[in-house]
Amino acid sequence: MSETTRPTAPGPGGFVPRFGMYAGPNYAGGRALRPGETPSAMDWQVPPIGFLDDVTRNHDINYTYIEKVYTGDDAASRAARNQALWQADKEMLGNMLRYQPANWLEAQYRDAAIKAFVAKADTSYRPHVDVVRDWNRDLADIDPRFPSLSASESGRAQWRVFGLVHSGATYTSTGMEALSTSGVNAQVAMLFNTHLRPGHIDPLKPAPRDHAYPETARDDSRRILVPTRDTKNPNVFVSEGHIDGKRVRVWYDQEGLKLVRTVYSGDQIESETTYQGHPVTDEQGKRYGYADYEVSRQNHVNGKPHGDPVKLPSIRAPETPPLQESEHTRAIKPNVEQGQNARFPQKPTAEDRAWHSGERAGTSPAAPKPGAAASDEHPAGAAHPTSRQASQAQQFKDQLGPRLAQLGMSEQQINILAAAAVKEQTRFAGQGDAQGYYLSKDGGTIALRQAHPPLREFAVGPALGRSEQGHWADVQALEVASQVEARSPEQAPQPALQVAMPNAAVSSPARV
Repeated sequence: MSETTRPTAPGPGGFVPRFGMYAGPNYAGGRALRPGETPSAMDWQVPPIGFLDDVTRNHDINYTYIEKVYTGDDAASRAARNQALWQADKEMLGNMLRYQPANWLEAQYRDAAIKAFVAKADTSYRPHVDVVRDWNRDLADIDPRFPSLSASESGRAQWRVFGLVHSGATYTSTGMEALSTSGVNAQVAMLFNTHLRPGHIDPLKPAPRDHAYPETARDDSRRILVPTRDTKNPNVFVSEGHIDGKRVRVWYDQEGLKLVRTVYSGDQIESETTYQGHPVTDEQGKRYGYADYEVSRQNHVNGKPHGDPVKLPSIRAPETPPLQESEHTRAIKPNVEQGQNARFPQKPTAEDRAWHSGERAGTSPAAPKPGAAASDEHPAGAAHPTSRQASQAQQFKDQLGPRLAQLGMSEQQINILAAAAVKEQTRFAGQGDAQGYYLSKDGGTIALRQAHPPLREFAVGPALGRSEQGHWADVQALEVASQVEARSPEQAPQPALQVAMPNAAVSSPARV
């Protein structure tokens, strides 16, 4: 089951709102943490309420690791820490951008979280991270509603602050934060609120202490019903409100996957709608406690059942995309999930440095034997670069590097391009074997020819830092000039260089 029988610490969570069991500062496993407190192994065992919560759980794991390992206070350590935090943010943002939730609860949080984390990164990680460059290279247009960022004269990302404040305020004031942190999963949260439509949800107001009639004394028709855990049975959640002039009570048993929505007329039952769930079989659906529900309604007359139950359309479990994790996240996760028993290196390892600099990390190593000390370079849960990833980067440098060096690029710039090319491999994994790398005839892009689709490209310039981009413009000019001199009139235009690079992939300039 996704829902936990542990008491939760529902919102409000402060300036940054909470979501589910993991999203929000000083909050993990549905529990409010003391500042600086590390989540326990028990906290990590609490299942997320849905895909977005799962994404933020990974984000929490990365942040926990960073807080334990990136502890230096000198300038270089602060830079590395900010770069690592941004890598964790980018992994989370990429998953959020690829997910299109079908319910208004996740949709509202997703919108607020994307805006908030980009704004936080642009404010907090300077000057160690170029948020505009990285967003446009790695994340822009995954969702067309979040296109490329522009930079102001000061270099700051151009976001509409009103949109950010409005998204967060709406999420908190309407009770979405309280609903998501109540302990039920995202699917059940929607079943408690079948009376609502996403276009108009009123702010949540304190319920009256008594439910004196007439029922119209309070109108919850456009307000969220927040389930609360029964004090006598932690598996049962209930909520009550006055909707369309009727008193409505919703009762849910998470163990039996049964939800009953009862409508009253005065003191007598008018109807009962029953949702009986059947657990799904796919791994993600089981992880979140999703179910397929059969729905029936029993009408009542004078408070007694009248006629046979009427079968209503069934409700299928939500579909979710696969959770995308970096190799670094997969490697550190088993260690971090041990809570207070986890062991961390005293400083970032070579694998950590490769990860936070934007290079690809390796696969998870075998767990150390009990009692074995974690070394500085290979701690428990640390990542080792795979031979395949290292080979790809080296092939890029060996085969494309000489031409780039001839055009005036430094070794550091070539390494940056190699890291960018290897990193982009995952965006189009499984879409055909790589046939070769090319430097385009205008010198502005590196292209990858594949069996299918035939060609992918990524812009070279955004992979470089601001100080290097002016030099790259000179490189482009030299490349164009060299091709004009080398090409005879009868020759058809050809790519300048071909480099064997198996199983790599890149994207179009607008979608890097």
